Amino acid sequence: MAELEFGFGRTPQAWVALEKAMQLSPRNGEAISLKGFLLAARNRIDEALTFFDQAIAVDPALGNAWLGRGLCRIRQGRAEAGRQDLQVAATLEPNRSALRSYLGKAFGNAGDDTLAGKELGLARRLDPNDPTPWLYSALLNQRENRINEGVRDLERSQELNDNRSVFRSRLLLDQDRAVRSANLAAIYRDAGMTDVSAREATRAVNSDYANYSAHLFLADSYDALRDPKQINLRYETPWLSELLLANLLQPVGAGPLSQYVSQQEYSRLFETNHLGVSSSTEYFSSGDWNVSGSQFGRIDNLSYAFDIGYLNQLGQRPNNDVSRFNFSAQAKQQITPQDSVFLQALYSDYDAGDVLQYYDQSSARLTQRIKEKQEPNVFAGYHHEWSPEHHTLFLGSRLNDQFTLTDSAAGILVLLRTNTGQIYGLSPFPFNQFTQTNRSDLEAYSLELQHIWQHRPGTLVAGARFQSGESDTSASLDRALISFAFPPYARQASTDLQRLSVYGYYYWQVLDSLQLTAGLSYDRLHFPRNIDVPPITDEETTRYRLSPKAGALWSPWTNTTLRAVYTRSLGGVFFDNSVRLEPTQIAGFNQAFRSLIPESVVGTIPGSRFETFGVALDQKFNRGTYFTAIGQLLKSKADAWVGVFNFTNGAPLAFPSSTPEKLDYQERSLTLTLNQLIGDQVAVGASYRLTDADLVDQFTEIPTSASPGARQDVSATLHQVNLFVRFNYASGLFSQFDSVWSQQSNRRYSPDIPGDDFWQFNAYVGYRFLQRRAELKIGLLNISDQDYRLNPLTLYSELPRERTLAASFKFYF
Repeated sequence: MAELEFGFGRTPQAWVALEKAMQLSPRNGEAISLKGFLLAARNRIDEALTFFDQAIAVDPALGNAWLGRGLCRIRQGRAEAGRQDLQVAATLEPNRSALRSYLGKAFGNAGDDTLAGKELGLARRLDPNDPTPWLYSALLNQRENRINEGVRDLERSQELNDNRSVFRSRLLLDQDRAVRSANLAAIYRDAGMTDVSAREATRAVNSDYANYSAHLFLADSYDALRDPKQINLRYETPWLSELLLANLLQPVGAGPLSQYVSQQEYSRLFETNHLGVSSSTEYFSSGDWNVSGSQFGRIDNLSYAFDIGYLNQLGQRPNNDVSRFNFSAQAKQQITPQDSVFLQALYSDYDAGDVLQYYDQSSARLTQRIKEKQEPNVFAGYHHEWSPEHHTLFLGSRLNDQFTLTDSAAGILVLLRTNTGQIYGLSPFPFNQFTQTNRSDLEAYSLELQHIWQHRPGTLVAGARFQSGESDTSASLDRALISFAFPPYARQASTDLQRLSVYGYYYWQVLDSLQLTAGLSYDRLHFPRNIDVPPITDEETTRYRLSPKAGALWSPWTNTTLRAVYTRSLGGVFFDNSVRLEPTQIAGFNQAFRSLIPESVVGTIPGSRFETFGVALDQKFNRGTYFTAIGQLLKSKADAWVGVFNFTNGAPLAFPSSTPEKLDYQERSLTLTLNQLIGDQVAVGASYRLTDADLVDQFTEIPTSASPGARQDVSATLHQVNLFVRFNYASGLFSQFDSVWSQQSNRRYSPDIPGDDFWQFNAYVGYRFLQRRAELKIGLLNISDQDYRLNPLTLYSELPRERTLAASFKFYF
């Protein structure tokens, strides 16, 4: 009974049953050995070793006792002694596949890939239906750069996952499937199939919402989509949210080759106290650098990391440079087997010119400078695991942001009014030019409590978040050119920010092939009306939104998945909206946005309202072929206030004021992706994305007779094709050639802006060595030296505008 309870993840019940068993039979070797495993699960390694020694003394031929002692010795850092115990266990019970799997993993951890492969191959032959050796074999193949073979082994492990249903609960089987999906996502990424890898990570989250590695991989996937210049912010919220969630759920000391599988896998015992260091350096012939480094480690029940990041881009036009420095210190302490705390302090320093995207590069502002500091942001979290089914998370945050913008030639709206107040025109250049200085200091606090309840037939995620802050803003405007009716303007405003969010999501596994998701959130957002565009105001406003969410995942046939989603949500004001634990995705679709309208078009709009629709088909074929079709409709509506000057005929002075602006944005997209693994070394892929965006931007107070630009209804359509072929050799050599075709058309712009149609080609070659702990890569980007003009209304990742040599080196020890 105790073994069954432990196998189902119910450690307290297993402890009670074991105590009764040992009272009835105190010299039962199996019972004594099981007590050692239970103690090890509580990280009481020294006590566990005592009981394993007792079990060996009672029954020297008991394989589990030797297994347990070997794993504990490895946990203590005595790898050679532990491996010898595992060899004894495998010798005593040579036909047990599980013992061969653990011995193979131990050889792999020691760097002896030959013996590791031999033991794992024997484990597969002893029990072809055991998924564990296939999992370890996949990770070994990945480390040996046999990427395609690793994919096949891990997919086989997924197929066999349910074979242990007699011994394991449905929940733990789902957790096992999640672990395999998270690892498979990583190997897909190595094969160059980034879209496939991201979908596999969302599948892992759907199988086991409390699986930290799946959330961490999702965070990495969104991080790859982020704008390094931090202007287009669409993916900021899902990236940070998934990262915070992963940090809270992650067990102390978990690493890439010893991720949490389940209690019965004992995989946590393969972890040891250690110190490590990693570094990544990228250099571009344009003069750009991107450098990051980390020193990390584990000491018993404490994990820590110190991270440094530095980005320096000279830009692709005058005043387009960016410099960013980040430093982070974080620690995780396991207080009890069920309780852990997390603490992080983050410092950031950002300095940039005008980094917006422009259709015409000559339209960029040459005099604008931005400085931003966060010193520091602090995150404190707590995780309590009541049982494998129940998790409670708490996140407290202190947010600090100091933002300064200066511009000696800023354009400000000047409304010309008649004596009766009617607007009859706008002041033209250069009479609307000012010297602008804005400074904003934000200090905010965030508290969030979330509970995860996983059971059959579903998972409930519910929580509440409260945020409160104050922003002190100063703005000054002076005449940049001709001084007439505008005395120097200066204003200070102290405004409040408050947000209350309550949410609940239920993931209902109706059938093994069908999962339905229903969610509901309520948001109350109180925020400043306009502290961004001077003349500023200290007026505040409040928005309320009740947001239903629905999703479906249906697999009518093996390897076929249909997905659908509908969501509503309310955006935030600053980066406060990104500090959250609320689920970011439903049915594999992102539903957490900091913004949808590209900031390069309209800037940052607080309190935006979002609505999304999506359908998708994912099809995997048995010959290493992967196909996906995705259709999405994204909507965003916003009401903004913009600072203006009112100048009335005959009046000696112009007076500061605000005017309302309404924005209505729709983005329709179709994405088709096809990937193919060829043999053991080659992966090819093709993707096509069609994006059609419409924006209605209207200053409702300004008649179009006074300014035709007061109401704009514009559209753009972007076609993009990405092609790649990648080679991964077991020697560690790898190479890739890829190309990007972009074709855009624009409508209803005045004056008209013609579309563009161009190809870019990239190639690189690299070498992984020291068992993938180091990688050197060199490449040539934009081989044809092709410049371009793209309208930022359709969101796109910025491409190099000239031929660029890129080189990178990274290591992990």
